[in-house]
Amino acid sequence: MSAPELRVQQAIATVLRLVHEVAVLQARVLLAETETEPATIVSLEPHGPLLIERPVGTVEVPHGELPHGSEPDVVMPATPELGPYPPFVIDAESGTVSGMIGAVQGLGDALTRLSGAMGDDTVIACDLKTTDPSTPLGIIARAGDPVIVVLGDASFELPS
Repeated sequence: MSAPELRVQQAIATVLRLVHEVAVLQARVLLAETETEPATIVSLEPHGPLLIERPVGTVEVPHGELPHGSEPDVVMPATPELGPYPPFVIDAESGTVSGMIGAVQGLGDALTRLSGAMGDDTVIACDLKTTDPSTPLGIIARAGDPVIVVLGDASFELPS
């Protein structure tokens, strides 16, 4: 893929940042269709290829060809320092999550800010490690909407 449009470049920079800095299990950016651009999903897992999915097909960029450790070529909004989080302690049945104080809210706020910078209806989602490897903690953000936390089959709105 040569010279993707700005919003796809921003989505690529976002998933790279989430995988490298936050150590998420998977990062996804969903870009809504516009008058000039198709709906696009950009996703990345650690050590996996970068996937750019569009209605006409999927482009796969091998992990070794990704710009690891370099600054993005696109302007990104300022977000708080993000870092890897220790696995969250969860109880999927009761819907409780424990971990570093403010981590879920802080990450939700950062994802919301990044979403807003990429345009209306952009959704950013990531899965984080928990003490139960079969149940990751999902965080989904879109500017103007509450942050959604997904735990197992249940989802919850984060209080504002």
